[in-house]
Amino acid sequence: MRIGLMRHFRVTYKPRQKWMTSREFTQWVEHYNLSDIEAMSADIRQGEWEACFSSDSSRACRTAELVYREKIVRLPELREIGIQSMFSTQLRLHVGIWLALSRMAWYFSHKSHPESRGDTHNRVSQVIDSLEGSGASRILVVSHGGFMRSLSKELLRRGYRGSSFLKPANGKLYIYEK
Repeated sequence: MRIGLMRHFRVTYKPRQKWMTSREFTQWVEHYNLSDIEAMSADIRQGEWEACFSSDSSRACRTAELVYREKIVRLPELREIGIQSMFSTQLRLHVGIWLALSRMAWYFSHKSHPESRGDTHNRVSQVIDSLEGSGASRILVVSHGGFMRSLSKELLRRGYRGSSFLKPANGKLYIYEK
């Protein structure tokens, strides 16, 4: 079985400021989630894939439509792990700090976070079970950076061979085989 993971293309939304309060960070996340993408060239080895599964977010769906010409199955289970501030403050923090704090909240299953790390692991396992049970042996998956990292770790744990990454590049294909 061959599974290709691809992160959606880069979003067009650029915040006006990098330093923000918790409220402004929440607004930044909302704008990012609704943003359009920058179309780019991507070598997905057209014709090699029997099926394509995409997150149902607009940026992932649009990316999938640009790179895959056949039917695309949209799955909410492929959505990104949610991002939000751990606390409310008027103190301005850099967006990178807000993002790091949000991922730490998820990692430690902090009560402020909508999805625990265990919940994400269960979702990843269900997605891979669905892919393996789909009847296709060569599957393209278009998803998001944080969720792809979890997918990659689980695929490797299940005996797939492929490269691991810290932060997947937008529009780059990562292949796993078993």
